[in-house]
Amino acid sequence: MKLCDTTITVVNAKTDPQTRKDVYRATVIVGASWHGSIDTAIDDGLKAANKYIVRIPATADFGGKEYASPLDYANAEDVSKLFTLKNGDIIVRGALEGDNLKPADIHRNYEAFTVLGVTDNRRENTRARHWKVIGA
Repeated sequence: MKLCDTTITVVNAKTDPQTRKDVYRATVIVGASWHGSIDTAIDDGLKAANKYIVRIPATADFGGKEYASPLDYANAEDVSKLFTLKNGDIIVRGALEGDNLKPADIHRNYEAFTVLGVTDNRRENTRARHWKVIGA
């Protein structure tokens, strides 16, 4: 895919079975496409929001991790070598390392968005297999 020269970080939440709290884990991906814009709407007034579209080629560098479906990720005991893409995840522009990250800190300190939708285009087009992620 063209213009896939951006490093991003996918931050997944996984519930710790002992504490029953979400633990946030980062996966750095090298070779994605990042596009940001502003969407506007006129309703009872002018409204605007940032909109992001990220495309992640299936051939990107996932740092040794493998993609797992949201259900497989949720059911996995050890997710240290896995990542997923689902609504509610956070995507950061740039590399962000670590675990036990806090979403509020991420949004405050980095260019980041919350995932609102994911399209898996790995089966449809053999020439440009990728995930398309939309968020705000």
